[in-house]
Amino acid sequence: MTAFPTTPRWIVLSDEALALEDIYFFLPAMAALRKEGTRVERFETRRWKFSPKLAQARLTGACLLIARSLGREWIEMLEAHREQLGRICYLVDHLYSPGSLAAEEGNSTPEAGSEAAQLQQRLFTLADEIVVVSEQLEAALASLHPKVSLLTPPLTGKLPDLHHLEQSDWCIGFHGTLSHRDDIVALAPVLRDIQTRHSDSEVELMMGRHLPLALSDIPRLKTMEAVSWEGFQDYCSRRRIAIGLAPLMENSDNRAASWLRFLDITRMGGVGIYSRRAPYVELIEDGVDGLLVGDDPAEWTAALERLLGDRDATRAMAHNAQHKAHEVGDPLRVLDFWRARSTVARVR
Repeated sequence: MTAFPTTPRWIVLSDEALALEDIYFFLPAMAALRKEGTRVERFETRRWKFSPKLAQARLTGACLLIARSLGREWIEMLEAHREQLGRICYLVDHLYSPGSLAAEEGNSTPEAGSEAAQLQQRLFTLADEIVVVSEQLEAALASLHPKVSLLTPPLTGKLPDLHHLEQSDWCIGFHGTLSHRDDIVALAPVLRDIQTRHSDSEVELMMGRHLPLALSDIPRLKTMEAVSWEGFQDYCSRRRIAIGLAPLMENSDNRAASWLRFLDITRMGGVGIYSRRAPYVELIEDGVDGLLVGDDPAEWTAALERLLGDRDATRAMAHNAQHKAHEVGDPLRVLDFWRARSTVARVR
């Protein structure tokens, strides 16, 4: 039985999931952990030529955080030297399955998706604890690992004043990635109809050159290229919208989504219209801090008409959404989560 009583040390083995690492670890917890004496560092595994001896020497006794994925050679090294390592937490926002990469990236092969799924299974075996970002993932993994913990996203950045909602022109925003393309395409007729009848609104999408043809003829459509994680944080701090769209349709590939979309919409000063399914049904109080709707396009049209037509009620919902964001997104909750895992040594 081996314990590691040394000064707490966290190393994040980063495999290009920088946004996930920042949201759930670095932004809410790093500064405070370091102030308390915990050593925290990020090792970008793809930037350096892999050296098993150097990696082993650097990682011995450290607590490790792995977010979403990790290269095969790193996994093999961790498996070979598992007893020399501290706790391993595996942060999961996505379950890989054969073909999943092909669906997300458009140019990957089913074999690539299958390999990603196999590597994820090996990470499940390596981890002392799997940390998931949504209740759907928690339920999916509950029978596959003895310790699965839910960590919902914190609020990053400041919430704006809502003076933009006093202006006459309002923006309807959807800032999902390409993996959310099918969800927003389902609303193309709704947005086309709304924009035809409301000359004081515009629609903003972040799809740029990848804009689906079905969305291209929406009146007063603004589309911009996707930006980096850091760029999106800066954009959210400056951009103001009135209404945010968060469709999550029945056959969506994003059914394991967290409520991060709620926080993004609120950070831009908007009121969200959310699909009436998890995770939003557990978070949104319909008509109080957002609207919940089914998959029927008529429900989305009615929700948009309601927010555009009763602006006083919309402004009240925006204020309530900010109160909810402060409540559920308290970064101290996330700090406490990692603080507890920093002070408990792995004992074998």
